[in-house]
Amino acid sequence: MRFPALLCALLSTAALADFGFPDWVKFPPQVGLAESQALVEETFADVELPAASGKTMARGHHWTRWLLYTPAAGEKALGFYNGSEERIARALTASFKASGWTVRYEHPEHTVFTLGQKRGAKEWSATVTVEGPTGQLRYAVVELGGTPTVLTLKAPGKKPETIKNDEDLPWLTPPPGSTRTSEGHGDDPLDVTPPGRGDDVQLVGNGAFRRVYKGPATLSGLDFTLAYRAALTAAGWSVVWPTKNEDIGKVIAHFTKDGRDVWAVADYEYGANLSLLTTDVGAEDWATKLSKECQLPLTGVTFDFDKATLKPESTPLLEKAAATLKAVSGDIEVQGHTDNKGDADYNVKLSTARAKTVLDWLTAHGVPAKRLTSAGFGMTVPIADNDTELGRARNRRVQLVKKGCAK
Repeated sequence: MRFPALLCALLSTAALADFGFPDWVKFPPQVGLAESQALVEETFADVELPAASGKTMARGHHWTRWLLYTPAAGEKALGFYNGSEERIARALTASFKASGWTVRYEHPEHTVFTLGQKRGAKEWSATVTVEGPTGQLRYAVVELGGTPTVLTLKAPGKKPETIKNDEDLPWLTPPPGSTRTSEGHGDDPLDVTPPGRGDDVQLVGNGAFRRVYKGPATLSGLDFTLAYRAALTAAGWSVVWPTKNEDIGKVIAHFTKDGRDVWAVADYEYGANLSLLTTDVGAEDWATKLSKECQLPLTGVTFDFDKATLKPESTPLLEKAAATLKAVSGDIEVQGHTDNKGDADYNVKLSTARAKTVLDWLTAHGVPAKRLTSAGFGMTVPIADNDTELGRARNRRVQLVKKGCAK
């Protein structure tokens, strides 16, 4: 966050100390605090360090803060194209060198530099960004190593658990020190799409539980992500995302042991605002839903792009659909629907082919063919807004409709 120099209220430089950084991190007397700029401290985080080759990453206990450089008495005012960046850099590096830092890299225009030092057995790195005309400085320091958060999560049991709205989720509890701020259950499917997939949205379930927390102020996105990935893996989940350490802020996992079909999503937003969501697909009573509502969307049954070829992850849901149809009476129409992208006639053909693919799968797995028909409706029966990726994903669906059924 940046701030205009004229609006900054500086604290007294007579008591310049650490600004919340480790007490041996010293600044020249021209550097002061701004009241609106809080210290950010994360006990385990990544810090990007500029280097001649591009950048490197330092991981550990991290502090960062925006500060303000005010010229000393008699010093030339800051401004554009008057060497402000170099003057600030010289004052800073002189102070840092006096307290043991080594300058490892400085940009030719003096707008950023990287520092390093060892203090006993510990190694430290820091980076400073300089905005000469305004005197704004961003200082970040990291103690390499750090102590990551450790979570222990329970695996879903052999039988579906009862989830109460006023309690934490049984298999997706928050990090220590978190405070729950809201909870609830919605009827919308759970979005389990890995980041970067664009319009290829993956939805599961016909409703999801959500818990929102304010996490510890020192919890970083990296710490959150690594902790949940490790804890979910240890509890027997298959982590769908992330696939590597560099991807932070979201964890998506799927539990399929002991006949369960449970999905979990853990989200981190800046400031340790946390969302934990889950849907227990296996516990949904599809037979009752189909009998009462006369239709059942097979959320999570998906196809290859622009084809009627089922994706492998559709199999558990189709198995549940087959078991549901064996448990209810009456004839069923398998309906296919698309979003509004593409030609209308083509979408009818595509939705018809997809509905027929599902019908064929069901009959091949024990549902009597005489009970089933199929039809495609293209884009003509949307259930969500086609102007959003999520809405289009909900409209691309196959559903079972019970013939002769009235709500």
